[in-house]
Amino acid sequence: MRRSGRPVTLSVGEHVRLPRTYRGRDVLWWMDASGVWDQRHDEIDDLTRARRLPSPQLAGTSDRATLDLNALTAMGVELVGRWAAVRDGRALFSGGLRNVAALADLKMERLLDNFDDWALTRSGGAEAGRPERFASTQVPGSTRLQLDLRSGEIRSIVWATGFRPDYRWLDVPVVDAKGQLQHEAGVVASPGLYALGLPVLRRRKSTFIHGIEDDAREIVDHLARYLAVRA
Repeated sequence: MRRSGRPVTLSVGEHVRLPRTYRGRDVLWWMDASGVWDQRHDEIDDLTRARRLPSPQLAGTSDRATLDLNALTAMGVELVGRWAAVRDGRALFSGGLRNVAALADLKMERLLDNFDDWALTRSGGAEAGRPERFASTQVPGSTRLQLDLRSGEIRSIVWATGFRPDYRWLDVPVVDAKGQLQHEAGVVASPGLYALGLPVLRRRKSTFIHGIEDDAREIVDHLARYLAVRA
């Protein structure tokens, strides 16, 4: 939309920042080779929070360019805080944009440190390029906290807020008070009922097509043992 010449305002919430490539390789190669994707659910300190984190923001362009908030700002996109509410025809935004961006930067730096440590233990880092670090997210000194939706400045709103699962169709008592499926690594709190594809179900890669294979194999093993006992 911005490339078409239209003004764009982006409301920014908590997000995961990653470069498209790192040290000459695709960042997803690093996630796989360093073992990040294979980290199991019982190895994560705060599993509840890990399961709530947004997916990495990556774009699959042919030039493998990084698309982050800095790239969008350079294109002329205006950044504002998280959409909080609509009141009297005005969109109200959080004032925490700087903190949200700083947190995303911090988590990215920690992940890149892990990649570098892994590369050193493997081959002294010889198989990859030199370590890189990226500029912090550039947040304006002050951002507007509200926007008049009746002024005509905004004509289109694109919601990119993700989704929440709805398990009301399940006619068994396996959902908690917050509407979340009660399970332990995909083994639902009802005999013979299982789940797959949920965030960090058994591993960090559980929601990805290439990541569900290992989870499915273990779920099938669990089901086979369950059926054998019943038999």
